[in-house]
Amino acid sequence: FGDSGFGVQANYTIVRGDIAFDNEGSPDVSQFALVGLSDTANLVLIYEKDDLTARIAYNWRDEFLNRVNVGGSNNPGYIEAYSQIDMNVSYNVTENLSVFFEGLNLTNENTREHARNKNQLWYMLDLGARYNIGARYTF
Repeated sequence: FGDSGFGVQANYTIVRGDIAFDNEGSPDVSQFALVGLSDTANLVLIYEKDDLTARIAYNWRDEFLNRVNVGGSNNPGYIEAYSQIDMNVSYNVTENLSVFFEGLNLTNENTREHARNKNQLWYMLDLGARYNIGARYTF
């Protein structure tokens, strides 16, 4: 936004496919379905002026089919909708040296996978927040 140093980046991706898993189908029959299709969205707020850069990002992915015909019951595996907030701050100490601090998944979101309905939980991953601190030097 002009010379203020503030900016925004946003996107929304729509993904559609016509070969889905039939949750009402017989567990005795294996099925073919397209996996990995889902809508995604990102919103990034940016500040970049002089030697300081800061970003905070909201990332979201809708539920998607991850695998099909799992086990003897031919069940699907759906990854549930997921979002997280990440941030990064960096400072250019010199023209060649910058230091940074980064936080990923600041709100401690989890990932879950379920079968034909959300009560049939395959697994849940407790991802937790992750933090990095570091420096970059260019030659």
